[in-house]
Parts: sequence; structure tokens; C-alpha cells
Amino acid sequence: MSDKKIITFIDNAGRNILGVVSSEDDSNVKVENPVMITVQQQQNGQMAVQLFPLFFQEFVEEGENKRSNYFNYKKCSIAIGEDFAIEPRIIDQYDKIVNPTLQPVPTQAASNEQPEVIKLFDDE
Repeated sequence: MSDKKIITFIDNAGRNILGVVSSEDDSNVKVENPVMITVQQQQNGQMAVQLFPLFFQEFVEEGENKRSNYFNYKKCSIAIGEDFAIEPRIIDQYDKIVNPTLQPVPTQAASNEQPEVIKLFDDE
């Protein structure tokens, strides 16, 4: 994923969007497989970060470009993030959403284990 240019921006609906720049000129940016970033407070007070595709790849007929989807945004109607790097775990989560791999079904013993918790914010 490091060979692709990742863009983050806030669209005119106020959504936080992350995706890969497919092409760009002075007035437009074409984004491949954009996802919306949401942050929600959990019952234990911690924050959970989730990524939701703007358009599910399963709705796109498979072709030369696999099942990618593209959206054009006018730069005058979005606020593009600058001068910061996205947390690598967010990029990994994005990559897993747009390039899913089949996972083996866990056995009964393994399904009783708790999943690893990844902390994005320091506890006070």
C-alpha cells in the first residue's frame, strides 16, 4: 500500500473520507475505493474507529480493475488533510477492507478467546 498515494479529506456532507488517489488535477481528485472513517464511544468509555466503504465492492461487476470503484471530488467542495501521516493500523484496516482475504473458520477452542485490543489513544 506504500506505493499508492493515500488521501484523507472531509467531504461536503461532513464525512471523514480515506482512499487512494487514482488521478488528480488542479480542480478534481479521483479516489479509488473511498471509505468513511467513523469514531464512536464504546460503553467502557474507549473510542472505536471503524471504516465503512462508501460503495460496496460486491455491488460492482468484476472486470479489468477487479471490483474497484471510483469517485470524483471537486477540490473546491472538500477539505483535504495535509501535513500529517495516517496511523499505519488505519491503513492496514483500509487495505483489509478493499483487498479482503478469506480467513479459516476458527475452531471452538479458538473462538472462546478474546480478540486483541488495539489502543489508538493513550489512557489518562
